[in-house]
Amino acid sequence: MDASNLNVSGKKLPVKSKTVRHIIVLLVTGMAIFQAGRAIFLSFERQLFLHKQAQVLKEGQKQAEEINKELRDGLSSYRSASGIERLARERLNLAGPDEVILRIGK
Repeated sequence: MDASNLNVSGKKLPVKSKTVRHIIVLLVTGMAIFQAGRAIFLSFERQLFLHKQAQVLKEGQKQAEEINKELRDGLSSYRSASGIERLARERLNLAGPDEVILRIGK
């Protein structure tokens, strides 16, 4: 006797009941496979997004490091007396005691 045709009590199941059970198992398995595939696709899509975002952040970090280097170089030049004098002339429009500032309009 075939064990797949028996129910829990050991009685033989009708063919229609067996077919319905197979369809239910098939539907549940299909849904599980669909959900697993969907989860894999969404995970892959998220990884692509995060990779692009990481690249943008790395580029921003490189730019910030370059700006910081330029600012450090500028600070080191302003620590000397000649650097401070140049800063006063360029940014503050100041002059020495025996100098005259001429402004020419554009």
